[in-house]
Amino acid sequence: MLKQGVIYLILSCLIVLFARYAHILIVYIDMFYTLINVKLAPIFSNSVEGVLIRDVITLVLLPIFIVAIPALIYRLFKGQQMPYFIEATWFLWLIIVLSKVLIH
Repeated sequence: MLKQGVIYLILSCLIVLFARYAHILIVYIDMFYTLINVKLAPIFSNSVEGVLIRDVITLVLLPIFIVAIPALIYRLFKGQQMPYFIEATWFLWLIIVLSKVLIH
């Protein structure tokens, strides 16, 4: 329990120290999501169902593709699966969802 508390304290201090960079990273992820969503717009209709399907596809596949690039590089060099692949994917998904909910 003490170890988790120390990790939580250290991570909180790092986020406070690097808040500017964390904000920039979140903005770039949100901009990339918007770019992919706009690029998929001609494929789907502008009806409510088409926009919903486009948003769901982008929200599901974008975090997987973003995390898959470093995972592929890791696999090429180490020859094994990247640790915390699923956790990193969920983390990116959470960033995208929260940025959509809180910003828009």
